Amino acid sequence: MGILKNTACILCNKETVETVQQLKTDAIAALYKNRLGVAISDEFKENNTIDYVKCTSCNLHFFTPICNGSADFYELLQEKQGFYYNANRYEFFFAKNHIKNTDSVLEIGAGSGYFANLLNVSSYVGLEYNNKAIEDAATRNVTLINQSIEDFATTHPEEFDVVCNFQVLEHVPNPNAFINASLAALKKGGLLIIGVPAANSILTNNKNHVLNFPPHHITRWYNDTCHNFEQIFDVEVVEIHHEPVTEKLYKNLKTNTITERILNTFSPKKHILVNDTIASKVDTLVRKLVAKLGLHKNIAKKDLVYGESVILVLRKK
Repeated sequence: MGILKNTACILCNKETVETVQQLKTDAIAALYKNRLGVAISDEFKENNTIDYVKCTSCNLHFFTPICNGSADFYELLQEKQGFYYNANRYEFFFAKNHIKNTDSVLEIGAGSGYFANLLNVSSYVGLEYNNKAIEDAATRNVTLINQSIEDFATTHPEEFDVVCNFQVLEHVPNPNAFINASLAALKKGGLLIIGVPAANSILTNNKNHVLNFPPHHITRWYNDTCHNFEQIFDVEVVEIHHEPVTEKLYKNLKTNTITERILNTFSPKKHILVNDTIASKVDTLVRKLVAKLGLHKNIAKKDLVYGESVILVLRKK
């Protein structure tokens, strides 16, 4: 028997959830097999279908029932995808500019400890579930703790000047509890810095974007969802900052935009997942045309397009 679907939003807890698209889990499993060569069917816990839904109150988009990835799933991804833990994420350097040398910092989902190596602060604590990542961090003299923020916060209340997480929140099955626990570990007036894939970016929110589906991503974060944090949590939104589009990604941006328009024309009700054979063929054809005609050079003003990530800087009241 599968897991029951959520009727309330997992961010704002309101009963204002409506279905955008119902998906067959075997179609998602086929997508992972085709694109990444990984088998994930067991991750869906006998659910034959999964709903992609949105909350009409806070506009969080998420998948239900919640089928978040197991530890084995993430270790397999790290093995298959050499880029999975990136040493030079844009948000690392952006966040560093908000952190003083005298600050105490807690990082949740610290990966292989790359952000810790960039910092020069009075104290740093990192939490991480992935044992392989913990071992990798140790080779760079970064000691990480295998513990959830919910458990850690109960013994470390209001201890840190800055609490941060990068590319973590979209994997979390209960973002409301996760954020409240993060705030519990933060001093009053301290900063909570969150980096997530930007759902407003065509670079990360195009159809059949394999890692944007469960069991990898549970949620998708739009700008107005980020602005709604002040109504859900006891925080002030200091800044919502979008990563700029790098030069090497302009070709992907143009390709994704054209491909999305074509797929929308023929499958307007399939908002996020279409037949992957068709999607791959369209993408391949468009990619060749973009390269041949140099279409990626004719991009709108850079400040009118969004890069891969959005970064929230929140101050605890």
